[in-house]
Amino acid sequence: MLRFCPWRPANPVSNRIAMTPRFHALLVVRDEADVICQSVTAALRWADAIYTYDTGSTDGTWELLQQMSRTDPRVVLYRRESVWFRNDLRALLFNEYRSRATGGDWFATLDADEFYHVPPPQFVEEHLRTCETAVCYQLYDFKLTQQEASALGTLADITCERTKPIHLRRRHYAALTYTEPRLFRYRPTMQWVPPKAPFNLGYISKDRIPIRHYSSRDPVQMETKYRIRMRMRPHVGYSASPHWQVTDWRTLLVDESDAAIEYWKPGSDLRSVCLTNHLAPLPKRVLQRIVHFGALPLFDRFRPPFPVDFKPEAIPPETDEELRAS
Repeated sequence: MLRFCPWRPANPVSNRIAMTPRFHALLVVRDEADVICQSVTAALRWADAIYTYDTGSTDGTWELLQQMSRTDPRVVLYRRESVWFRNDLRALLFNEYRSRATGGDWFATLDADEFYHVPPPQFVEEHLRTCETAVCYQLYDFKLTQQEASALGTLADITCERTKPIHLRRRHYAALTYTEPRLFRYRPTMQWVPPKAPFNLGYISKDRIPIRHYSSRDPVQMETKYRIRMRMRPHVGYSASPHWQVTDWRTLLVDESDAAIEYWKPGSDLRSVCLTNHLAPLPKRVLQRIVHFGALPLFDRFRPPFPVDFKPEAIPPETDEELRAS
């Protein structure tokens, strides 16, 4: 059974000397001020560049990113503007900065509340075969428990707890079965046109890269998040998602005694998960292996390029004002 190595930072010195391959992260963010510095700092242990697009933060997230960019040029700020989140925005970032990559580099998508449990350079070196050029994630969703929420009874309690690293604050998680591509090897001919993922990402790895996800951090953060989502829901195309149906954040709390909830001791392995639902059936996978061996650049020639006139959908001023008031 596959066991993921405990998290440890990649060697930044050796990575900078070798410079091949390089790792580029795509970060789209809004209102994550309580965790953004921690997640970006963690990503800087392995990323050669983090391309960042803020979709209208009002809680200081953008200002924190500006500070980090001034001290570390690898934090590359694209812009801040009030737009609806779509996967298109990752395609926009990719096409804006793809000229900085060379064939064989890697791109990773990154959310502000996610931490790669195994740094992508280490994962590529230790888990991938040469033919594997795309990786899905194995998500470990860390929860706020009912017991923890009760202990955080006042704003002062929450403010004090936020001085601690998030991995010390939230320890209970559920390993999810859902997955999506998060890491892919770059080739100069590939196209990424909204709203899809890049056409022909490559040959999918059997192993998934583990990611720790902290969407439920404390009562104030959760209450604010879902209040804003309630205001956004009538305007966004993905409102049917269960995450957008939440009307009371308390329904997302879990009990520590629940058999489906596991406890993680920082520095230890997460539970090994061996799922294959991200892989095509064997006959199709064999065909993919043959095609991916050398035909992808040829197929790329028939893919449409990123539209030069693409513009994200702006949030109307009156709706933007409502979100700011939230």
